[in-house]
Amino acid sequence: MRDLCVFVATVAMLYFSLRNTFSAYLIWGWSGLIAINTFIYGFMVGLPYVLIFAIITLLLVVQRSDTEQHAFKLNRTIVLYIIFGIHCTLCATFAAPDLDRNWELCDNVLKTLLFCILMPMLATSRLRIHAMVIMIVLAVGFHGALDGLKFVLSGGAHNANGNQKMGDNNHFALTISMALPLLLYLYNYSKRKIVRVSFFSNLVLTTLAVVATRSRGGLLTMLVIALWSVMVARRKVTGLIVVGVMGVFIVSMAPASWTEKMDTINQAGEDTSFMGRVTAWKRASAIAVDNPVFGAGFHAGQALSLFPKYRYKPGILGFVDTPDTAYPAASHSIYFEVLGDMGFVGLLLLLVLLMNAFVTLHEIRKMVRMQGDSVLWAGDLADMLAAVLIGYMFGGALLSAAYFELSYIVMMLMEVVKQQLIRSKPVPIRARVAVG
Repeated sequence: MRDLCVFVATVAMLYFSLRNTFSAYLIWGWSGLIAINTFIYGFMVGLPYVLIFAIITLLLVVQRSDTEQHAFKLNRTIVLYIIFGIHCTLCATFAAPDLDRNWELCDNVLKTLLFCILMPMLATSRLRIHAMVIMIVLAVGFHGALDGLKFVLSGGAHNANGNQKMGDNNHFALTISMALPLLLYLYNYSKRKIVRVSFFSNLVLTTLAVVATRSRGGLLTMLVIALWSVMVARRKVTGLIVVGVMGVFIVSMAPASWTEKMDTINQAGEDTSFMGRVTAWKRASAIAVDNPVFGAGFHAGQALSLFPKYRYKPGILGFVDTPDTAYPAASHSIYFEVLGDMGFVGLLLLLVLLMNAFVTLHEIRKMVRMQGDSVLWAGDLADMLAAVLIGYMFGGALLSAAYFELSYIVMMLMEVVKQQLIRSKPVPIRARVAVG
């Protein structure tokens, strides 16, 4: 029955995709983020949804059938994405032998970058930018709402363990936490009451879903996002009250097992799980020391073929005493994951990409101050996009999520907001007189 419903939905999505380029683009992004294949088990499971809608989008873009489509134009963020993509390709090309997922992961990153590079061409209005935000929420927020409902209906007994696409409970907690700022933005800017209630309900359920993961990193990520959101809010007192109420609500809903686990956050130095992460960081940094430019290829840190060589090498963290491990665990950090996979150059490029997003945020704030209240939405959206990235940068410090597409989509969406402000900049009076 589930496969039959997905079949009907797929036919409908194909119809809308073939009629409109931007619709095809949205469904391409949505199908990748929501991971439809993880929900079906029958005759529809093998269908390459993302590839189908990507091909449709690309064909329509080439035909220029969308009247609102802009010509391709380089900007700072696109240039950085192209450089990052070239470096990814070189890293995969010069990778160490016997890396099982080297080219698969490189291919995934390049597809994500392609999706993002097309964004300024297609998300060319405020309406379309909002559609992008809604697309992200309908994909990621769906998972949060689903597990949040299970948590409520089970009286707090449900454990949210993620799925094949989003990883274990810790990765899942990070992913759905990143949807929270966008849900808050849509709640604030939706006009119809029923829509506002829907987004707010999704926000609450997603928050509970993070609790259901029993992830300490997820809790800290939510806290960092909440603090940033309050800091940039125009009504800071109201924001603090809301965060406080949500905190009390979380504690009241959470089971005793969750509270006991959260109490261990301040015992990181004694936590074998955390120290095992540091051991993996040592190994990743040791790989980078030997391969500073291109690293050793994707997933090098957890490659069986490289483990004996780097098992006892300290890398740049030799001053930290860590336990020995008998197997090559994942790098457990977006920074050390990229460091081992793509060397110091790759890590520098990732940091530059993240820094560029906050430089763009500063530029957006400046333009909002110059253009006035009519573009306040852009400043608010940019602040929430920054909250998503801050959550990713903080929560990802302990997780192998360096190639998760949502972070790259959000960084490009920040650039798209800036480009929209540039286009909407009022024409000076003198210029209008001269044209007249």
